[in-house]
Amino acid sequence: MTIPPDSLTERLRAWRVSPPADPAFRPQVWARLRRSAHVTWADYLRPHAVAWLFAAVTIFGVAAYTGRTAATMRARADRAALVSTYLVELDPRLQAGLFRVQP
Repeated sequence: MTIPPDSLTERLRAWRVSPPADPAFRPQVWARLRRSAHVTWADYLRPHAVAWLFAAVTIFGVAAYTGRTAATMRARADRAALVSTYLVELDPRLQAGLFRVQP
């Protein structure tokens, strides 16, 4: 199966872009570099304050949720251990290991 010649493909192959050179390009780049060399952290943070605030709140929220989840799991494990220990001390059948307590 042969593909018929496409005039669009031929035109795109023949197309060449030659933009006019901007004589002020290099001086503008160097001027911008000179301006950015004197930028302080405060100058950077002022326009980006909302983004940094959002990032800080998100990080704080994730850390709080993770800590709460870990504390809940630890409290449940400690409670199960305490219940098991308490019941073993009360019930002699548990001491003999005849059945297990399901917390």
